[in-house]
Amino acid sequence: MEQIVNRLDMTFFWLKKRINLFYVLSFIPLILIAYCEVYGVVIAMYGFILLLIKKRNLSHSHEAGKIQKVLGLIVILGSFFVYHALDPFFRYVAFYGRANYVAYIFGLFLMFFDISALREAFTPLFLIVAATSSSFISRWLEPHLTPYIPHFVSLIAAILRTLGVEVKTYHPNFIELQTSKGSILTEFVWGCVGVYSILIFSIILVIVLFEEPTRLKTRILWSVIGILGTLFVNIIRITIIYLADYFYGFEVGGQVHYFIGYALFITWLAIFFYTFSKRHAILGKVQSVKQKLFRVDDYRQQVSP
Repeated sequence: MEQIVNRLDMTFFWLKKRINLFYVLSFIPLILIAYCEVYGVVIAMYGFILLLIKKRNLSHSHEAGKIQKVLGLIVILGSFFVYHALDPFFRYVAFYGRANYVAYIFGLFLMFFDISALREAFTPLFLIVAATSSSFISRWLEPHLTPYIPHFVSLIAAILRTLGVEVKTYHPNFIELQTSKGSILTEFVWGCVGVYSILIFSIILVIVLFEEPTRLKTRILWSVIGILGTLFVNIIRITIIYLADYFYGFEVGGQVHYFIGYALFITWLAIFFYTFSKRHAILGKVQSVKQKLFRVDDYRQQVSP
């Protein structure tokens, strides 16, 4: 009995710390989201993990003023009624889901920390909002970009022909593989373009670049490199799937289609962000090589008759 009382005392002492109470209150709604929106809890959990990473910075933040605390409490209470605001506009809205959680976390920040701490809330909330809205953005882009799919089909067909694959294209978005076992006709749909991969990559990129103190020029340069790289990886993904269809049959191609996208995307993420983290060292080595080449060139000019 005495041990239980001691543990309760330690628990209450731990919760008295403002930062610990903040994280306990941040975690509790995840249980409700898991009940109301099973798949949505994954994205919300990633947002919570980003919050945990920021614990050190938040522990040094000043406490909110009285008026701000009242405003935060109002936002927290209002977060439980977000469903009624979204239900008229969206067909499938959970009673308590990711939108509620965003409003709830925003209210917690207002209630616990000074207004300057809202900067730490950007990346977790951006992750949840952007990941949730990416499917809506993809559907919005579809009618605008679908007319360009035939050009993408022609590019894939040209790559396959270069690799020795017998392929025909039919308007608007059909590719036919001429295999030894017969022809395989496939339709190139919107999901094959890779827009969703670009959106997910862009979300991760914004989070990383926001946390990384770099110049605007550097951010733009690496953003362009990252998006172009994601497009290139998607072209590789589609080519591998068609090669599997051509050489091993449609069933094997279907199995490859199931996992190759995830494998390539995760690999590309690792390569890109590792290179980004080592960009200063890589730039230093490139400059060192350039200097050596210039010295060699100067030496040749000096010794040449």
